[in-house]
Amino acid sequence: MDKKLQPETVTGENIDRRNERRNFLKCMAWSGTGIVWAVSSGGLLAACGDLTATPTPPTEGFTFVQLSDSHIGFNTDGVNTDVVGTLKQSVDRINALPQRPALVLHTGDISHNSKPEEFEQAFQIMNTIKTDKVYYVPGEHDLVNDKGAGYRQRFLSPNSTKSWYSLDYKGVHFIALSNSGELDQFGSLGATQIDWLTKDLQAVKKDTPIIVFAHVPLYSVYPDWGWETKDAGPVLALLMSYSAVTILNGHIHQVLSKVEGNIHFYTANATAFPQHRPGVEKPNAYKLPASELLQSIGYRTVTIVPTKPAADIADITLSGAPAAVATVGIPPTVSTTQAAIVQTAGGSVDAGAITDFSDITPRPLTLKFSDKPATVFVLKVGSQFVVLSDICTHMGCEVSWSQTANRFLCPCHGSEYDLMGKNVAGPAPRPLDKLKTEVVNGRLLISLQKVS
Repeated sequence: MDKKLQPETVTGENIDRRNERRNFLKCMAWSGTGIVWAVSSGGLLAACGDLTATPTPPTEGFTFVQLSDSHIGFNTDGVNTDVVGTLKQSVDRINALPQRPALVLHTGDISHNSKPEEFEQAFQIMNTIKTDKVYYVPGEHDLVNDKGAGYRQRFLSPNSTKSWYSLDYKGVHFIALSNSGELDQFGSLGATQIDWLTKDLQAVKKDTPIIVFAHVPLYSVYPDWGWETKDAGPVLALLMSYSAVTILNGHIHQVLSKVEGNIHFYTANATAFPQHRPGVEKPNAYKLPASELLQSIGYRTVTIVPTKPAADIADITLSGAPAAVATVGIPPTVSTTQAAIVQTAGGSVDAGAITDFSDITPRPLTLKFSDKPATVFVLKVGSQFVVLSDICTHMGCEVSWSQTANRFLCPCHGSEYDLMGKNVAGPAPRPLDKLKTEVVNGRLLISLQKVS
């Protein structure tokens, strides 16, 4: 990397630790595409006022910024055809901040297809940020096909061999983790990385503020969509013994937060496009007017003013309007924008008369099993029916049928399936799931039970 940073440590032993803890809980701030945090000269992460008995000017502390999910290379009509432009807009906003950030953290999915030219374009844009150092962790889109070799070549320093690491800056311990499938399966850290973290934390004092950043959320946001890190339990157990821990993630393209004891979890918006709220339709990019796109990606600034008891906080989207703030804890609801065929009392769905289905083109249907929607493709093969799930077996994205290619195509990582659901290209490890069918009185019944 061109930008160098010399980590330094400020002890601040005279700070009242109880006052630190109280202010940390009170003042943490979180936001969208750019999340700005202020850290006092004593090393405590904060988003408001004075953290010591003597007012400390903000220039004696430091700020840092989080960016996430830039997806350079993504181009979909009706979603975002200029992800380069929205990343540049975000960078321009960061460079216009009244307080120059000391660090920038990018929490993954820098690219969309792990292509060298995508990495290079993102790197050049990120290098225009007015900061001392930019740190990265990989997302699953940065690991496609080569398990992250291209990512590591571009975004790790020449002497680094792994994508997880730690650093200390002004009394704060930063930990970068890789949980997007580089070592193990997607949404997993793996034993090697957990062992490394255990040893890394042994040298960290219990009252040291800790910032962890990784792509996939380290708590279970929505397991049905893979929005969790399956083996995060041992890591969270290690971190529980520290006085102030902040975990920053991306992947889900929206701002959510959660507190468990001393650990604060925050996910960030993407710079590219939003995704549905947990449980609403499918976890994919969705089409929306350009004006709504700009209302769904943005940044939050947190400014420390020594003369005020709290921070000046501004949530601004790239449309210039205040950002909408997600409420955490509201049970997810199922969108009613698509009509659903509802499950019968017997546990199957009546999908319609058998004469409604073609043996030429798969027909998409949205089914509703006990309030859980599922999209399937129905194909008639002679007198038999084949019902395929629309969920890609690689990372769980939603596939669509391409009449031109005569294949099912996954927009996320390039997996392809033939008419019968067999995986024929891309990283998908197995065919699309097939669901059990039954014909009764000339009607096609479908259940969620999978068949081989």
